[in-house]
Amino acid sequence: MTPPRSSALRSAEPTIMGTAYGVVLCVMLLVIALQTAILPASVWQGDEYDYFANIREHGLAFLSDRLLHWSPRPFSEIIIFVYGTVANAAQKPLAWIFLALTWLFCAAVAFVPFLRQSHAPVSARLLIVVSVAAIFMLGHPSADFFYWPMGTVAHLPVLAAACGLTLLKISQILSARAEALLLSLALTSSEAGVFFGMLWLGMRGFGLLHNRRTAAFGRARWLLLPTAVGLCVSAEMLLNHRMGGGGFPFTPTHGHIKASLAAAFGPFLKTLIALQPNEMSSGGGFTKQAMASGLVLKIILTGAFTTLFMTCGIRPALRTLIAPAIALAGTMYLTIAAAFYAFGFLCCQRHEAFRLDLSVLLVLLLSAGLSTILSEKLKRFSDAPKRETRLQICALTGLLLFAGWTMRWRLPDLSLALAGLPLEETAHNRVWASGLSAGTDMTYAQGTASPAFYYWHWEPGTYHAGGTGWEVQSAMRYFGKTTLHVLPPISLLALPANP
Repeated sequence: MTPPRSSALRSAEPTIMGTAYGVVLCVMLLVIALQTAILPASVWQGDEYDYFANIREHGLAFLSDRLLHWSPRPFSEIIIFVYGTVANAAQKPLAWIFLALTWLFCAAVAFVPFLRQSHAPVSARLLIVVSVAAIFMLGHPSADFFYWPMGTVAHLPVLAAACGLTLLKISQILSARAEALLLSLALTSSEAGVFFGMLWLGMRGFGLLHNRRTAAFGRARWLLLPTAVGLCVSAEMLLNHRMGGGGFPFTPTHGHIKASLAAAFGPFLKTLIALQPNEMSSGGGFTKQAMASGLVLKIILTGAFTTLFMTCGIRPALRTLIAPAIALAGTMYLTIAAAFYAFGFLCCQRHEAFRLDLSVLLVLLLSAGLSTILSEKLKRFSDAPKRETRLQICALTGLLLFAGWTMRWRLPDLSLALAGLPLEETAHNRVWASGLSAGTDMTYAQGTASPAFYYWHWEPGTYHAGGTGWEVQSAMRYFGKTTLHVLPPISLLALPANP
């Protein structure tokens, strides 16, 4: 007969496990804090200068022209229009403030409904939310995705909506109203959101027709909203030839649908497996190291979330995971094909980061399914308390391994970015002081060369209005200058000593 455990031991175990949860939570929060700390280094690119100059010159007429004839992105276009109007009035870029507000909005969309409604213990809910948020920032370059205003406002809301839908779905608490609102946000944010939303709605429609239950049709009335939105945005995207692009006609895929769909298959499979710490915005592919490390890391992540879900009661019916998985995987595939069709190659960093983060959501779905299967198999065994403790240890260890491994990639860039923040502030101030000064000449001082937040360096030199350089021409137009002197970026890397 097993002797009863002492009261001291029973009280000590929760304290030890609670401390372990707290340590992992702090590690994930540290990752997010480090990424947040470099927000002040965010800068405008040529798009902002051009867009905001048009806002100043044409006002609402420019917004309506964008919405009707160019961009099927009602939500993101309206938000960036408001931001540009405020920045023009303040005569300051306000980039990091806008990005911080965008981050907060997207975090609320992705995580608040799950935090409020999930039946999991509070500690598990917090750990899941903070871990997912940190993982979205790891395993790939994120400058274009998290630190560029026009790129962030178009793509981060789609990821937030997809994350919110995934967490609510695996927790079996997704209401028809929340589903409709989250899908509408995705559909109105970017073309990737249109792919995701229409695939999700298509799978939901197929499921409703298959079940043919009156109650299910009644609850689905909320879906009429995103369906109408999705049809309108899709029609605009097709009628305006939004995916026609201006890429490179000499590539085999540019402007060819079948060739683009065929070419997308290989990169799609690699994206499912890999994580990539290197810059890929110029059309490069995944390295063998990225494939190998990505496979190991995603297996670790799957094991971590599977054991975490098992301990906190996330065990959805397997059939409910099929539609979200198809929507996420289909979006990854179609965005790859769209890049081949529009550009002729895989562009750009934000698209790659977006797809890799969608693969993390697929990991969550897989983990939820494994949690259901394994929990059923383990019911027959006794000694549940010890098993739960082991599962918690596995989950926490896996999350720490993933964060530690991927932070090895990110930490050098983050260190450079943090060290260069004063230089970035000086460079930003010089640009705006020079741009707002009297005269027709201005100097464009570039910040540091850390790729953590900034990779579109402008070619140093002197430029004149009407000449080359689209980004430079946009900046001159915005500030009303005719000559612009671009200074080289500042390097914080130590030069090798002379022999």
